[in-house]
Amino acid sequence: MAVAVGICLTAGWSVALLTTDLADPTAREAMGWRHVALALAAGLGVWTTHFIAILAYRPDLLLRYDALMTVLSAFVGIAAVGLPMVAITQARTRGQRSLAGAVAGGGIWCMHAVGITGMMDCAHFFSWPTNMIGLLLGAAIVAAWQFNARWSRSRPTGCLLFALAVCVTHFVSLSGDIVIGSVDERQGGLLSPGLVAACMAFAVSVTCLGSLLTFTRIKAAREQESRTLKAVLESMSDGLVFIDRDGRLRHFNRRFLDLFDTPAEAIAPGLTIDGFLDAIAWYRDWPAEKRALVGGAMKQWVEADTGFDRECEMEDGRTYQMQCRPVPRQGIVLTFTDVSAERTALGDLKHLAYHDPLTGLGNRRSLRETKEALIAQGAPFSLLLIDLDEFKRINDAFGHGVGDKLLVHVATQLTGLVPRDSFIARMGGDEIAIIVREMGGAATALAEAIVVRLSAPVTVEGRRLLPSCSIGISGFAGDLSPEDLMKRADMALYEAKRLGRRRAQAYVPGLAERLAERQHIVDDLHEALQTAGFTLAFQPVVQLSTGITTGYEALIRWNHPTRGWVPPALFIPIAEECGLIEDIGRWVIMDACRQLSGWSSHLHVAINVSAAQLKSEALVHHLTQAILVHGIAAERVEIEITETALIDDADRTAATIDRIRRIGVKVALDDFGTGQSSLSHLRDFKFDRIKIDRSFVVRAGFDPRSMAVLRGIVGVGKELGVLTHAEGVETRDQLDLLRMIGCDAVQGYLVGRPVTPGNEQIERFERVLQKATAHRERRGPPELPEQPQRFAA
Repeated sequence: MAVAVGICLTAGWSVALLTTDLADPTAREAMGWRHVALALAAGLGVWTTHFIAILAYRPDLLLRYDALMTVLSAFVGIAAVGLPMVAITQARTRGQRSLAGAVAGGGIWCMHAVGITGMMDCAHFFSWPTNMIGLLLGAAIVAAWQFNARWSRSRPTGCLLFALAVCVTHFVSLSGDIVIGSVDERQGGLLSPGLVAACMAFAVSVTCLGSLLTFTRIKAAREQESRTLKAVLESMSDGLVFIDRDGRLRHFNRRFLDLFDTPAEAIAPGLTIDGFLDAIAWYRDWPAEKRALVGGAMKQWVEADTGFDRECEMEDGRTYQMQCRPVPRQGIVLTFTDVSAERTALGDLKHLAYHDPLTGLGNRRSLRETKEALIAQGAPFSLLLIDLDEFKRINDAFGHGVGDKLLVHVATQLTGLVPRDSFIARMGGDEIAIIVREMGGAATALAEAIVVRLSAPVTVEGRRLLPSCSIGISGFAGDLSPEDLMKRADMALYEAKRLGRRRAQAYVPGLAERLAERQHIVDDLHEALQTAGFTLAFQPVVQLSTGITTGYEALIRWNHPTRGWVPPALFIPIAEECGLIEDIGRWVIMDACRQLSGWSSHLHVAINVSAAQLKSEALVHHLTQAILVHGIAAERVEIEITETALIDDADRTAATIDRIRRIGVKVALDDFGTGQSSLSHLRDFKFDRIKIDRSFVVRAGFDPRSMAVLRGIVGVGKELGVLTHAEGVETRDQLDLLRMIGCDAVQGYLVGRPVTPGNEQIERFERVLQKATAHRERRGPPELPEQPQRFAA
């Protein structure tokens, strides 16, 4: 009996080791030789226990066994006990394991019954009640072993329960049987009890020893594999958790503990989901609602056996990327990656994608999307387009650093001025757009308030700046596209600048047509340059002391094929804005010099030069080229510049004037008295002629102040040695007045209207002048000559 029980426990230990090892979800494998070892250990262990224990049942009898039935009983043990035990390792649910255990328990009795049938030299009578009780007890014990999750994972418990099932089935079944000895002299085909016992003991010993050695080797390999796996898990930069199919924690790494601020001793493998999360919730200070929510979700993940990716916003502001990946028939793996830095960087990139990095305002992209969203909603709003009037000058004068700080100041002022539901965007450079909910007069009032606020002096890096802005306003009322809305605001802004800047201008009907008309003029100007569509008219300049015409002022004329005569006051500003003034100015210089080459040598030509031309480095080249091409003396050419052309970049302008005078060309200051800082211009720039604006000439006869200014200008000219030249002389009284105060030259309708090109007309002037000269020599100072045919301006 002791040997039988010992063998049974040895076999039970092998079965428990292999069953728990092969049933572990983390180590489950396909059918192999370890499953064969389990079947042999279980089946032969039951078989050997039976036959060794039978020796103690009737020691007074010398029993022998039928060889065939004995061998068959061994196969029955392997098939009825060993194979169900293998099935237990493959079962996925507790019910399946319990059913397989019950079959294995019943198989113990089957092997017992077949083995009893093989006894010889006796008469054996079964007690069916005790046998059925033994069968049921054995099946119940093995089924209970597998039904209880804790028992099924415990190797000592498994060993004892398996051995108990074998012993209970065997001894309870035998307790009611009757065996009567008999004498039979036949020896053939019979096995002696000693031989049977020896063979059985040898077989089960070899099987169990092999199983134990194999398990020991496998266990060592598993431990090494476990250590390697642990090292790999600990080396991961992501937190990892493995939860098995039963909802128990199996693996985790240090990174996971760090991410969730949990000490290593707080959790351990084998914890349920609830126990595991209770520890995490304690150290992370989760509220009960969050703990319940996470627990319910995690249990669903285990049961669903599906993967997903999601982001988790933690209570401390960090962001974790969580991935759930199912492991077939084993459980789920959860990985946690701290993506807080990446999300912050992504947020910064998104902010940069929709905001201006300098001012923090929205950018062109965010403006477009905001407009499109509001238009899609059909909500009324107004678009204010702002342009800083003097920004380029400030940038050029003080550097881009000062300009950038001025933009930041403007952004701050706008943010504090507009309503909270407004949207502000910097479109680039000094262009800023604002979307406001106000419409009509309210939007205009807000825009005017912005003009006043942004025109206030501001100190940047110790420099006092005087910025200003112009604003175009366009309202949306449900019938405009985003592009049309922006075009209208841009048109209104252009109109505000045209009207003098430092103002707000709302879009009005007809503005688009006017701008379209302007564009047509621009196109026609291009065409006129290509087809020689311009002509020059010349207005005479008369010397008061002699009455002789000393030269002509060249005045550009444009006879449009369909528009007729287009006034210079209309197309010259447009040419300056669109950048054509330099090409037009070059043509004027070249054609004026061409015609001058056919005149008498005492005549000069005066050519008007715009501020844009004066800033260009090409002006001196154009003058030099025209003089050389047409072979005229440089001193016969005079350029006229206005005071407004002297304001921007005075040093550069002074250098350009000096270069012009060095090549021999004379320089006249046109419209003197109407600009800014006139006296300082006379001091700082060298001029050959001062042209007095006609407003002083017209008012001098009845306005003492204008008369005083006129006398002063003539006096200053004499002191500086500069010719004084009065414009707009239209009456004899004005002429006499100018002669009285000592003005040098006059120009106006009284002495000659502008005449169209034609050398024969100039020759007619010269013939009249020659007669006037002869008359002066005979009688003294003449009256001004009667002018030849006059032409409309």
